[in-house]
Formats: sequence, structure tokens, C-alpha cells
Amino acid sequence: MNGRGEGSAIILDLDGTLVDSAPDIAASVRHALSRIGRQAPSLARIRAYIGNGAERLIHRSLTGDIDGIADSRLFDSASTHFFAHYAENVCCRCEPYPKVIDTLRTLIGRGYRLACVTNKPARFTQPLLEKLGLDRFFSITLSGDSLETKKPSPEQLLAVAQRCGIAPQYCTMVGDTVTDVLAARNANMPIICVNYGYGDIAEMVMHNPFAVVETIDQIINLVAEEATAL
Repeated sequence: MNGRGEGSAIILDLDGTLVDSAPDIAASVRHALSRIGRQAPSLARIRAYIGNGAERLIHRSLTGDIDGIADSRLFDSASTHFFAHYAENVCCRCEPYPKVIDTLRTLIGRGYRLACVTNKPARFTQPLLEKLGLDRFFSITLSGDSLETKKPSPEQLLAVAQRCGIAPQYCTMVGDTVTDVLAARNANMPIICVNYGYGDIAEMVMHNPFAVVETIDQIINLVAEEATAL
């Protein structure tokens, strides 16, 4: 492909990959738990809880366990407070990571189709992208409730490939958690991991991603190398 992206798509995760949204998410978690008389986790812990959708985030925040399931009444009450607060504060403290906008602009210029695939609910995804000026880069955006299943299911990624008319092996997933890695593996897509997000790098490396990058702009040359290897 000579470094060009025609016939290829790049699928990017949102939270922890394109945008550091943890401060706003954490503020809403703290608000929700304070309303039901519970102590909220630290910002660092909340960062580690992000990646599997808002429901899992709330269960984890209530139980202090990555696999925990909270009491249903507590969960329902906390969820109501969280969603109401976050809807009004989805983009107060968050911002794109360094070099994100320039990287997306470069990839578009090279002919790549770009998609944003996140486990975030759709009612938060689009407002966040719009407020940060990122929505203009994506021809497809799929949220955690856009389809029947979400990452690590391959459904969202395969839907992007189908809508673009591109075989899955010519799509590249870029993400920051093992949820992204597993979704890519399940969809038979290469995966590039970023090491500045919310996921456990050691856990991601165990799944042998195509590459791990320190800044988002490093994917520009990597996707070209990946294309020549196919």
C-alpha cells in the first residue's frame, strides 16, 4: 500500500486511548457514592476500573473488586445518581491526549477510514466527541449500547469492517485495555496498544499485540508497516 491507507480502517477506543476522561468519570462516581453514603475509590483506582462500560464501573466502585457485583438496590441507586451527574458533566475536565488531533488528521490525509468504538453509552459518547472536536474525524462511531454486545465481543469491530466494506484483517484496533485486545483477537484484527491509558500493560502484552506505543502518533508508521506485512 506504499504507506497509504486506501482499503484500510483504523478503529480507536475512546476513554484512555483518545481522551483522558477519568477526571470527569471519577467526579461522577464520587457524587453518586456520596449520595448513597458510600466512600468512593481513589482516582487511580477508578482509572483501573474504566474499560468495560459504565455498569461495570459502578459495580467495581461499589465493591472495590474488579469482578464484584454490588447489591442490586445500591447499584440501581448509584447508577441513577451517576448517569444524571455525568450527563451534565461529561466534558468538564477531560481533554484529548497529546498528539491525538494531529494523528487523526494525518491518518485521514493518508486515506484511512477511522472509526471510534467504545463501551461508553451512546448518550455520552457523541457529546464528548463533539465538545472536543473529535467527531469530525470518524465516519463510524459505535458505543457500548449501539449493538447487542460490546467489547470484548467482536460484534462492534466486525460491524465497522462490514460497514466500511473492508476485510477484518485490514482493520487495526487501537486501545488501552485488555478488553480492546480481546475484542480485536475475537474479530481477527491486529491490535496496537497504547501504554498511557487505563489498562494493565503487562496483561495486554501477554496477548502479543502487534505493538505497544507510548504516544498515539507512533501508530502512523506502524499501520503502514502492518499493511505491508499482510
